[in-house]
Amino acid sequence: MNNHEMLEQILAAYQNDEINWSKVPAISALIQREVNQQVAKQVDNLANQTSQQYTDHLNTLIQTNQQKFDRNQQGLNSLNRAIDSAKQELEPTKRQKTIVLLAQVIGIVALVVTTLALFCLKTMPMLFHLSGVGPIWHVLSPSLSFWGVFKAILRSSLIFPCRSYKSLLCPRLV
Repeated sequence: MNNHEMLEQILAAYQNDEINWSKVPAISALIQREVNQQVAKQVDNLANQTSQQYTDHLNTLIQTNQQKFDRNQQGLNSLNRAIDSAKQELEPTKRQKTIVLLAQVIGIVALVVTTLALFCLKTMPMLFHLSGVGPIWHVLSPSLSFWGVFKAILRSSLIFPCRSYKSLLCPRLV
């Protein structure tokens, strides 16, 4: 609608020194259009302000969370370094590995010697008695005292002459 039509409507609505605005639909349409434009501008401004506020708030939250994440990451990195250093400290050195290996070898040797000693003290006498050479075992086996060991050494040094001469020194063989 143009201005000329609006003026015609205003002049037609003019009566008795008063204008009846209800008879001027162009003014109502103009007012409605302007109100709509102003409301749209206000809504856009409000939306932009709200959007900007939300964006600022989100950026602040993101920065805060990033700072927290960075602090946590630094803490995690320091814990990882502490774990790595603890692993290095707990890892045995070459010297410690060698000592452990020597201890194991000594243990195995002690086990073998103990097994052989038990075999000699328990199983060999039985085998000698069953095989017929028991008297030799009786001559060579010492009792577990100083005197028994001394007698065993003396008997073992005299066993061959005793067998050949059947002397009085070895009464068990006679």
